[in-house]
Amino acid sequence: MFSIVDFYGKQANYSCGYCKQPKSCQSHGMWAHSLTVQDYQDLIDRGWRRSGSYCYKPEMDTTCCPSYTIKCDAMGFRLNKSHKKIIKRVNKFLRDGLKGEGDDETGRLNGGEGGGSGGDLEMGEVARNPRKELAVGKLNLVGKVAEGDVATEGLGVKEPVVKAVGSDSNLSAKSQPTCQGSPPKKAKLLRIERKRERLIQKGLSAEEIASSMKAAKGKNVEKSLEDFLDEAPKEGEEAAHRLKVKLVPSSEGASSVEYSLYRAYQTAVHQDPPDKLKMDRYKRFLVMSPLKLVTIATASDEFRRTLDRSFALYSKYQTAVHNDPPGAVGEYQDFLVKSPLKMLPGQSAPSCGLGSYHQQYWLDDRLIAVGVIDLLPSCVSSVYFFYDPEFRFLSLGTYGSLRELAFTRKLQQQLASISSYYMGFYIHSCPKMRYKSNLSPSFLLCPEVYSWHPLDQRVIGLLDRSKYCRLNEDPAAEDGNRTRPSDVRNVLILHGSSYQRYSSYLKEIGSPELEENVITYAKLVGKVCSGRMLLYEG
Repeated sequence: MFSIVDFYGKQANYSCGYCKQPKSCQSHGMWAHSLTVQDYQDLIDRGWRRSGSYCYKPEMDTTCCPSYTIKCDAMGFRLNKSHKKIIKRVNKFLRDGLKGEGDDETGRLNGGEGGGSGGDLEMGEVARNPRKELAVGKLNLVGKVAEGDVATEGLGVKEPVVKAVGSDSNLSAKSQPTCQGSPPKKAKLLRIERKRERLIQKGLSAEEIASSMKAAKGKNVEKSLEDFLDEAPKEGEEAAHRLKVKLVPSSEGASSVEYSLYRAYQTAVHQDPPDKLKMDRYKRFLVMSPLKLVTIATASDEFRRTLDRSFALYSKYQTAVHNDPPGAVGEYQDFLVKSPLKMLPGQSAPSCGLGSYHQQYWLDDRLIAVGVIDLLPSCVSSVYFFYDPEFRFLSLGTYGSLRELAFTRKLQQQLASISSYYMGFYIHSCPKMRYKSNLSPSFLLCPEVYSWHPLDQRVIGLLDRSKYCRLNEDPAAEDGNRTRPSDVRNVLILHGSSYQRYSSYLKEIGSPELEENVITYAKLVGKVCSGRMLLYEG
């Protein structure tokens, strides 16, 4: 299975959604007709990000607000006092129905959106639609490459084999760490086993090991994220409310329930005008995804059943928070529902798998929040999060981040390579982005070497002095996945229904004017992806 992309090139001088300067943003973009989860993982590790099916990479050294990819080490995550306070507040509300005093939270600004207005890239029509629609599912690809070429050696060979995450087909409350069930203690047991192994390696006897373990158990052990979340009312306990979190694939439809919530959030939190909040925009931003869905069973029927409620929540949020005017369902689907992640049958992925999902937060029978996430081979990537402004007092933006971190840790027990929680972009000059640094330990991606660096005082000092900087201190360090001039010939070109290397395409078609475009594309996506994805040339 191939990824198919249409490279748009440089998108210059459009208005910035963060600093609000006109004609100040610079980026490169491409439309992903389809995208494997491995290719997208490699792309975001080079500074790319998707908004629906549109993928973009800021031109870091020229744009007004350089956007650094940020991730949190989920397995090493440390709760701070504010996090504990928020979880306790939610648990108290569930238990006795009392609101308490919450923080005035203006929403979580994640990587899929393009600014404080909280919704879309401020790029006019460039990110709205593809230049040409491709019926990828009906495309009968014919390869014109030499036998033995890496591109012909088993389609989808890079796709990971995913073990089951849970027994429930849509990863509902039964298979997630929700307020209705205790999260598994497997991670804790693994830590105990590792400690026992270290003591054995030190040569301690069985009696000494037992004594040491017993002494450690008697000490005060810091509670984990899962421990705090698990203090919510259990099934069968008396409680004012029940919270259930459902994971629903987003690839085949959108919920009007989600859309309504989105509209409410964008209006109340980001003050988006209602006439901007169309369903088609919502689909483009938070539903459309080019990612190939590595799964067997989907819950698309359930997703469609909740479309009305999701759209209503989205609209309510956008109007109350972002001051957006009411919009249409189609816009919502383009923004938050449609995804280039298509179903990939035949994989060992019972139950969940990898791809684009919506995590729905149900309070009793009411949808109060939605987290749009991509599950990738090495991470859970947050696309967007919106909630019912009536529940602002619960700080649901932060609570949702903590839930997604806990979910990342749970997935790591099933797929060891998943260890990070990606939070989109970090813009040091944007105060609304500073909350991301509160999830510790966090790391920023160097825009030149594409290496990861702790968001510590050294990096903060660099960004205080210059909004754009190389984070890697080693002047000799280079991008190990850089595309050399000799590599450009290996770029895979899709023309019609056949694909071939660029060197062969150039001889057959004779379009040397494409050279600059292909070179730029290969440089930005890297050697690996440029030799593996199909660059569409109509």
